[in-house]
Amino acid sequence: MSEQSQKRALERAANVLSLRPYSRAGLYKRLVEKGVEPGDAAYAVERLTELRLLDDLQYARDVCQSCRAKGWGAVRVRCELRRRGVEEEQIEQALDGFEPDGEKLRRFIRTRLGDRAPDRAALRRVSDGLYRRGFSWDEINEALNACLDEMGEQ
Repeated sequence: MSEQSQKRALERAANVLSLRPYSRAGLYKRLVEKGVEPGDAAYAVERLTELRLLDDLQYARDVCQSCRAKGWGAVRVRCELRRRGVEEEQIEQALDGFEPDGEKLRRFIRTRLGDRAPDRAALRRVSDGLYRRGFSWDEINEALNACLDEMGEQ
């Protein structure tokens, strides 16, 4: 690890971050994939963290917002953050108070069920789809019951 190689790694890291945000682990992995020596990549990540240009907690919060806008539940968001290399402590802080977008959840259900009275198989397909999106069974049951009540009132 020469001073020159560390400087090149830092420049490359800044260039990578200028394209899109990364977690510390994600940036390290990306730098190594691009041919930066592991020691230099670790130096660049640490230096950018010291300069407060790399913040895993803020990154995790931004990912939570993005996933909420996609209509994902907390379980899927947690898995996505883990996949991106965010540490468990930051995941917990970012998910603290996370509420899925209720309107997107109801819209998903209404789109899948349509206007007809759903049969058991249709309800199961919708439930399974919501489970894959990261919603808990309690959230799914609550949303399904609310939508079925709305459908019954119409």
